[in-house]
Amino acid sequence: MDVKTAYRRFRQWQLDPIDNEFTSVKPSQCSNCGHEFVGNYCPYCSQKRGIGPITWRSVTASIGEVWGLHNRSMPYTILQLFLRPGYFIRDYISGKRQVSFPPVKMLVLIGVLGVIVDFLTGAIYGMVYSDGEKMAYVNKAFNWLNVHYEGMFPPPSDYLVAVLQWLNTHPDVFSLILLSFLIIPIYFIFRFAPRTPRHTLPQGFFIQVFSTAVFLILNMIYDITALGWFVVILAAVLIYATYRQLFGYGVWGTIWRVVMAFICAFTLLSVLLNINYGIHLLDHGQPEVARGFFINAPIALLILIVILWFCYIISKPRTSPEK
Repeated sequence: MDVKTAYRRFRQWQLDPIDNEFTSVKPSQCSNCGHEFVGNYCPYCSQKRGIGPITWRSVTASIGEVWGLHNRSMPYTILQLFLRPGYFIRDYISGKRQVSFPPVKMLVLIGVLGVIVDFLTGAIYGMVYSDGEKMAYVNKAFNWLNVHYEGMFPPPSDYLVAVLQWLNTHPDVFSLILLSFLIIPIYFIFRFAPRTPRHTLPQGFFIQVFSTAVFLILNMIYDITALGWFVVILAAVLIYATYRQLFGYGVWGTIWRVVMAFICAFTLLSVLLNINYGIHLLDHGQPEVARGFFINAPIALLILIVILWFCYIISKPRTSPEK
């Protein structure tokens, strides 16, 4: 088989990986309700064809179900998230549930596995202390502020350590919260997409659930390999592939919209960070400095509204005037 043929088969699998043909056309008797039927599942009780007495294979399958190693398996779902991410997510949010392992359950399982990997690789400590790599730039940024604006900011240790310790023990929840800031920007910026037009906010939630699962897997790859550059490149490729396949814009149309969506997400996040740090400054008896952070919040919201309006107008289809 030549390269072109292999690529065409891969593209066909990307677009439609589901085989809906019957595995057998011979009548089969359901071991649960006793009805005779043709197909893969009994039309009366929905039990799968071919299920018989308990064997060692049944024991293995039952144990595997805990981690999604069965029908609609989690490994196969993860494979699709890496090889056909946008097509896969579009299938799921449009109603093709059989292509996927339950996404929220998958996110929880991957989150638990991510905590174990963090602990075994020692990366869990690198998120808190400045001598580690992961998120050390956050603590260093606050230290830089203290050096250049001495007396204006309280020491960050009591504020950041508590936050970063929470991030260590709740990576799945934190990732979902962080990527949830993309739901509203994606909703407006990709509102008139050629593919998956006018998607809803609940659909946007599941888009980010799948994205969070990929983010946690990439985080584990980084913990195990320490190949930061590789993970960054892979993440960028997956983000681009996801949104291009999902919404159907061209190369540059996808890139600038994704960039603007992330800018909006970080702007929205900055609103909460300014409010949160302003409250922290009030607790430390610095109301004048806190007021500046509180003022930043509505300014950031105004910038966010302008960006979303601008992207919405540009993306809106033009209607030619009637003659």
